[in-house]
Amino acid sequence: MAVTINQDQLGLKDQSINGLADRLSKVNWYENAGKEGAEAEQTFRSFMQKLNVDNYEVKWVSKEEAADTICKLNFEGSELWETLSVLPDMLKKKVDKLDQSQLLEKAVDTLPEYVFHLAFEKAVQIFPEEKVVSFLVGHAMYVAVLAATSEMAGETELFSPLLELLESGHVPLGPEKNTIYLL
Repeated sequence: MAVTINQDQLGLKDQSINGLADRLSKVNWYENAGKEGAEAEQTFRSFMQKLNVDNYEVKWVSKEEAADTICKLNFEGSELWETLSVLPDMLKKKVDKLDQSQLLEKAVDTLPEYVFHLAFEKAVQIFPEEKVVSFLVGHAMYVAVLAATSEMAGETELFSPLLELLESGHVPLGPEKNTIYLL
């Protein structure tokens, strides 16, 4: 179910953030979870390329394997996590330089709750395990905030492949060292 939002629905006056919210409202949350897809994997590889992360292996997991895979995610020794962990501060500095801090605060206050409802609705339909639903919804909220921060920092294209991956109904669960699990 796609939700069309108007300029003021989130209380944000910035067209790009409203555009991001609209894009997130049209994501096919988890629709293709557990189904391997060459195009989805290439989209994820494009995201990794934008992050300049080269040392990784992609592994697909089924819906049934999601809970066990989430339990073994480990950010220690992950080149992806080393890059992602410094990204929010780097983007925040750019947002501050562009005098967009108030807009970022507003986006951080509104966008996660907005995405929570969209992701939760689909996750509970697809995954029986509460911990999987909780993880995926938290993940979706985190991605939304990072994408918004990137947008406001003038780095729109940085998270574009990740958003495309979500739109295709897939999601990267996360790393176990340098193995990245896709669902």
